[in-house]
This record gives sequence, structure tokens and C-alpha cells, in this order.
Amino acid sequence: MNKMDKVPEKIKTALKNVPGIQYAFAYNPLIQNTKNDEREVDITVLGGPDLVEMDDVITEVEKRLKMPCLITSFTIREVQQRIRLKDEAIRKLLQSPKIMLVGDEGEMETTLDAEF
Repeated sequence: MNKMDKVPEKIKTALKNVPGIQYAFAYNPLIQNTKNDEREVDITVLGGPDLVEMDDVITEVEKRLKMPCLITSFTIREVQQRIRLKDEAIRKLLQSPKIMLVGDEGEMETTLDAEF
């Protein structure tokens, strides 16, 4: 097992204690164990977390992993609205291969489609 195999578990452990995160996933090639010159982890968070608390948690994760974690945070309603508006960036993000860090992917898809 290489160092990168442990990255998702370390992030999952940290994020599960942040209230308000309904779903979180990583989606760049590094986290998917493909060769990549990037040394960062891209994470999308859905819900209503305390942003200061989430930032503190991610800062600690970055120190342990010795790599930056780039966080993008959306409310569920914001994502639903962007889906309705056929936002190409959101569509690509949601259709990209991902590793779920918080929540279940199928449940997330159901939640995002719930108001259509």
C-alpha cells in the first residue's frame, strides 16, 4: 500500500466530525491513484458546514498529508438550482469519477434530483 492509498481515509476521518456536511467527495487524478504531476486533492463539500471549523479541519489534514486540499463548498439548494439551469461545470463535476468522503453517492444523486 502506498502513501496515496491512505489519503481518502485520512480525509474521511477528518470531515466526518464537521457538522453540516451532508456529502463530500474527492475527484482529481491524484486521489484516484493515477499518475499526475499535481500534488493536491480537490474536494467538493455539499451542505451547510461551519466554514471556519471546516477550514481548521482541512488545515490539519494538509499538514498531515503534506499537500494542499482545495475545497469547493455548495449548499444543496445551490447545486439543485445550477442543475436546473443546466450549468455545465456542475454537470461535469457531478458526472466525474469520485471517491465519496462523506455520505453515499446514490443518496446524493437522489437528494439533488429530489425537487425536479
